[in-house]
Amino acid sequence: MKILKGMYSLILFVAGVLHFVRERNFRKIVPESLPFKKGVVLITGVLEVAFAMLLWAKRGQSLVGKLLSFFMVLVLPANINMAVKNNTFYKGKKIHPLFLWMRLPLQIPLILGAIKLTHPSTEKKTK
Repeated sequence: MKILKGMYSLILFVAGVLHFVRERNFRKIVPESLPFKKGVVLITGVLEVAFAMLLWAKRGQSLVGKLLSFFMVLVLPANINMAVKNNTFYKGKKIHPLFLWMRLPLQIPLILGAIKLTHPSTEKKTK
């Protein structure tokens, strides 16, 4: 389980850092209905980096798991927006829509993984 937690943490950390390094690119996938796109991108970046570290906290893992899974649900509209509009992070580059739609089901293991990796019984088995 520590390997899976490490992989999940690394994905979150890298994605969070990219929100700052490539902020303009991330802004493109924020649904148009949301105001303050730059703020949304920066806040979600901070949250991803924070979750990457909080996955390793000794206490409060159940709460971290619930908040992280909720966060993964909250970012789903950006992924849907990306698929619907065939909107990628990179200007002028299009990805086949099938790949963008196939990406959406990947949220399910991220949501379930957040809960499973932080469940108290899982933590006891990894010690």
